[in-house]
Amino acid sequence: MDSSDRLKYEVHIDGSTLEGGGQILRNAISYANLLRKSLRIDKIRFDRPRPGLAAQHAVSLQIATSICGGKLSGDSIGSTKISYEPQRFVGNGLAAEEKEVVGDTGTAGSICLLLQAALPCALFNQSPVKLILKGGTNATMAPQFDYWERVFWPTMRYRCQLDPSQVEANVIRRGYYPCGGGEVHVQVKPLKQKLGPIRITERGEIKIVRLRCFHAGRVPRYLAEKMLQAAKAELFQSSLGLKMEQMEAVVVKENNAVGNGLGLMITAETTTGCFFGGSALCAPKNDARSVARDSAQELIASLEGGACVDQWLQDQLILYMALADGISEIITSSLTQHTQTAIWVAESLTDARFEVTTLDNGNLQHSALVDRNYGSEGQILGKHRIRCEGIGFEPQIN
Repeated sequence: MDSSDRLKYEVHIDGSTLEGGGQILRNAISYANLLRKSLRIDKIRFDRPRPGLAAQHAVSLQIATSICGGKLSGDSIGSTKISYEPQRFVGNGLAAEEKEVVGDTGTAGSICLLLQAALPCALFNQSPVKLILKGGTNATMAPQFDYWERVFWPTMRYRCQLDPSQVEANVIRRGYYPCGGGEVHVQVKPLKQKLGPIRITERGEIKIVRLRCFHAGRVPRYLAEKMLQAAKAELFQSSLGLKMEQMEAVVVKENNAVGNGLGLMITAETTTGCFFGGSALCAPKNDARSVARDSAQELIASLEGGACVDQWLQDQLILYMALADGISEIITSSLTQHTQTAIWVAESLTDARFEVTTLDNGNLQHSALVDRNYGSEGQILGKHRIRCEGIGFEPQIN
């Protein structure tokens, strides 16, 4: 391999860019594994109170590498730089038996974030993968696993026309802060063809809103019921015009759980197959009704803004848009810094190209993501169209 070829397959990522958090690690290691690129990331979580890798970041890197193969260095707690060298050649022949990969944070670190790094590698793998993920199922500062199950995966399955059995997840045990102890098993069948483009551009009308309020451990049921009633009242008082028959609500006692937990997941599905979510975890000294109202307002804001994906989903779709075959397009509300970062990482590691257009009172204002400082101050307000010409990545079919 001459020097120009080597540069093509070696990528350096500044981990302090834009959002500067764990998402850079998760997306970059997925691309590097799939595209067989050498990767070096430094300044990891550089501006955080505790810089460097936390447990869930290290485990995310490790499980992605375990699925695809390769050599990972620097993946210890507190490390501010890592390097990855891929397994250059993938054998052909008969499909291997199912590979079992265990990822255990040993903390309340988010299982959902582990899955963000693992799922792309598993979907494009040669053989089926069983993921055994341990940590927090419902964590702060991260999507709850319920969000993955009720918003992210239904969106991917519907938009990419995937079989329901392509990915099957089973919550074995719930785990909450600070103990963790949750466990989720995920069976992933490899794709047999290129991933289709993701197009989410028509919001449609609200078909149904589902509320799931849970309590676990020593938390009494009446607190969960308070949360549920407060959230329902907030939704009915909004401008969404919801009717009683459009709402399903349930209070669940999580018997198989580690620690105490109280929280709420609200999801909305539209007539065009758009999924939205709002969620909240209630800390011991917080007012349950106030927390529930905040969760409802999170969902209301997404729906009232006319977007087709919520603020939590937009950045999670970027990696799949980059890998997909053809032109993907989604309509979002305010462009989050996580999304801006995900686009930057995608363009740094792949040949995918993104175009972001601000939709302002019907007038189109083109915004090109031209450098690493784009949107570094935070969210870009307004409604946006994100368009991507994907690379049409080929699954590793035996």
